[in-house]
Amino acid sequence: MQVQTHKRYDATWAKLNREQQLQVMSALKLFMTNQNKKQLRIHQLSGKYYPQYSLTAAEDLRVHFLKVRENKVILMLVGTHDQLYG
Repeated sequence: MQVQTHKRYDATWAKLNREQQLQVMSALKLFMTNQNKKQLRIHQLSGKYYPQYSLTAAEDLRVHFLKVRENKVILMLVGTHDQLYG
């Protein structure tokens, strides 16, 4: 799978602490090997984030991404639930 990052993802990534960054890296590694893993809770978003998808990297840590093709995604944002939706 090909993964690119958007500049907004890079900016929100830089604000995460080291533990959160490790959690995101672990979730993305799992995502790259199995996009259907239930623990990632992948779902399509609605409203202002449509047509992006969200995956759960940790209990309160989400990654938004955009599917460009079956084997290519662009990481759009990362942050806690409150940071992204609050």
